Amino acid sequence: MKESLFLLTVLLVVPAVVSSQTETPSTSQDNNRQAVQQRNQVSITGCLTSSHHKEYQLVDQDRTTNLVFSPTVNLDAYVGQSVTLVGNRSATPSTDTGTARPMPHFMVTEVRPASGSCK
Repeated sequence: MKESLFLLTVLLVVPAVVSSQTETPSTSQDNNRQAVQQRNQVSITGCLTSSHHKEYQLVDQDRTTNLVFSPTVNLDAYVGQSVTLVGNRSATPSTDTGTARPMPHFMVTEVRPASGSCK
């Protein structure tokens, strides 16, 4: 009887322990990934503009033209407004063929209203 009880306990406890150990690293990895993304986030402020092809641009406070995009935020709602965009700027900007100036890509994760007016 004791052997059966011991075997039953082992059969119930071992899978629970293994399962809890495999879930913790993935949750920890997700938290670490989110923390790294948040540390790399920057904010830029300016007037959001759009061309007829749903390409968005924002000239920021440093007078840098950023090519703006977002898979999660509807940027159409903010076109023509002064906004602060929070997100990630690309490490390798593309070059505007008309001006030969670097134009970083900026992936927006959050939009905040900003003071100022757009002309």
